Amino acid sequence: MKDKRPAIIVVLTMILVSLLIFIVQDVRTDQSGSDEMKEEIPTESIKPDDENEPSNEVKDPKPELPIWHEEGPFELPIAGSGGYTSTNQVLYTEPNVDSAKVTDLMQGTPFLIEQEQGEWWQIQTVDEKTGWIEHRFAMINLPDVVPSIVYEHSNSYDSKFTSSYVAIPELTGQSLYDMRGYNGRLDEETFIMPILYQTAKKVQAAQQIALQNQESLKVYETFRPRDVQILVNDSLSRLADSNPDVKKGITEEPWSMTWFINTSVSNHQRGLAIDLSLVKIDELSEQIVGDYHVPDVRAYTEYQMQTPIHELSTDSAMFKRPIAAKDQEGWRDMEISEAVTEPALRMQSYMAEAGFTPLASEWWHFNDIDALNDLKERAGTGEYRITELKNGVPRWQVIE
Repeated sequence: MKDKRPAIIVVLTMILVSLLIFIVQDVRTDQSGSDEMKEEIPTESIKPDDENEPSNEVKDPKPELPIWHEEGPFELPIAGSGGYTSTNQVLYTEPNVDSAKVTDLMQGTPFLIEQEQGEWWQIQTVDEKTGWIEHRFAMINLPDVVPSIVYEHSNSYDSKFTSSYVAIPELTGQSLYDMRGYNGRLDEETFIMPILYQTAKKVQAAQQIALQNQESLKVYETFRPRDVQILVNDSLSRLADSNPDVKKGITEEPWSMTWFINTSVSNHQRGLAIDLSLVKIDELSEQIVGDYHVPDVRAYTEYQMQTPIHELSTDSAMFKRPIAAKDQEGWRDMEISEAVTEPALRMQSYMAEAGFTPLASEWWHFNDIDALNDLKERAGTGEYRITELKNGVPRWQVIE
């Protein structure tokens, strides 16, 4: 029988060669098509500049909210915070004094801060007027930007003023001026604590130092109306005239009554003074405000100081003798009163590091002398009362 294997091998070989030729041709066709596409893509996608459609690409992708606010001088963004004019100001259409005037704003006018640009704020007033003001003359509501601080405006409902531990008629236990109200930004009833914008930055700095030591500031008072200042002076004067012990407590050498209260415009009226104490944090958590996380002091213990806050007498003095309130450096060489407590000294160090100057006669009182020197005669006089708060919830926005 004839061997057919050679013929079969030839046939299989021809089939294999044909298959290889087909595969090679197919690959070349694909490569050719791909190259053509590559050459065609630029031609089809490139258009003249005036025909290009705007890109929808997001330069700064939206983060997973809520987030911690890491830009700017405060725990929360300035935008949406409540503010007040500390003196009469002009509302301009643009952030410069040569632009057109929208209107005149009286001192104490409440507004919402929309944005900051250099030395200016764009604001919206309660009656919906929008424009720009110079923020160096304006106050910001401190709880709106530093909510981690403990706030206790006792003069709203239970004034702590005493003198030589004697109740002062018309003051002690009274509501001197109500600074309470609903805060839409924080979604709770809060105290209103206006303070000059430049001074608020220093309060923020002091609070962050305190938090690092598991402590917090407790703010009792910032802005104080002029009429309340006069009321405190007159009430204390009448009590001192009728009570020798009280009079001795505020006039014993080298002190005088003017170190504790007087009829002059004080730094509280100017918006650059703050009365506060210090607390130990027992429980620190966080809360969500709008699109942001912020520290939240859930429980605390207030330190015992040498006297209760707003005890107007020499017992409350920080130093053994007076020194000019404007002296930003001389106080560092002053002899500390023996009664001053360690927490009071720590609080003083926090405030001093942040740029404040202590008042010799009151352990709780600190002044922002830099702001005083900046504003000079243009500082406010406090001849108004604050009764409204206009603010908004802080929202994250993509910055393009």
